[in-house]
Amino acid sequence: MVVSINRGERVKAAEEFLNTHKVVHAVLSDPSGGVFDAYRVRAIPVTVIVDRNGRVAFRHVGFSQGDEERFAREIESLL
Repeated sequence: MVVSINRGERVKAAEEFLNTHKVVHAVLSDPSGGVFDAYRVRAIPVTVIVDRNGRVAFRHVGFSQGDEERFAREIESLL
């Protein structure tokens, strides 16, 4: 399952981004910042891949071309 978490700041800007990029996965709001704190998010974007036991298996700060393939390999390694 893919879920994005929005800190809740600049909600209109986030909605515009989601619409522009045709995001099709779940997007949740974290206005209190609890999820951001739990996963030590200090920059955006951060990709956290969690295993079936709820443990962080992979964590990446930033995003660049080709990361999708790396994420797919990491997820596949957990199956």
